[in-house]
Amino acid sequence: MIVEKRMMRNPVFVDEDDSMKIAMDILKDREIRHLPVLKGGDKLVGILSETDIKQASPSPATGLEIREVYYLLDKVKVKQIMTRRPYTVSPDAPIEDAALMMREKKIGCLPVVEKGRLVGILTETDILDAFIDSMGVRGPGHRIELALPNRPGMLFDVAKLLKDFDANIVSVATASHEDPERKILILRIETKHYKVLKTAIKKSGYDILSAD
Repeated sequence: MIVEKRMMRNPVFVDEDDSMKIAMDILKDREIRHLPVLKGGDKLVGILSETDIKQASPSPATGLEIREVYYLLDKVKVKQIMTRRPYTVSPDAPIEDAALMMREKKIGCLPVVEKGRLVGILTETDILDAFIDSMGVRGPGHRIELALPNRPGMLFDVAKLLKDFDANIVSVATASHEDPERKILILRIETKHYKVLKTAIKKSGYDILSAD
């Protein structure tokens, strides 16, 4: 799966010379947490988040009246409080690479840029939706988690066993095991013979870590 399939296309944005008040209103009205910042209508120069705005907002301890606060917010420019040179991703990048970048850089979104032009934005919610769909959570079937020897051919062996019970694989994923000699296999399967299949899996020597 690539970023293009999950990103929000034509995202709302602000200009670097827009006021902080305008940005706040957009975030509130659109119920979003990040805004790409453009210069001249097409050049990405920054990203503005709710956190940036909170840090730049006057503290209630100042005792300012509402009209005074609004006056100040209208004078502060987006370019004064935005995060400059944001991390970006291309639309054809694997979504797992984008997820890894967001995790390692501790950021909540990635502007999607193609040939220097903003074409979308990828957020944490988009990543979670992709994960949910990949795991088949919204679909039918049973979830079963196995611990297998970490050697070539094990997935093929499990697939043959599932075929014997007319089980259809809805989704498949792997994860690391605390024992480097083993691997965790997470399956969502459809079958009319689930209970019998679980018994056959145990008899085949596979450890069932969890099953619904």
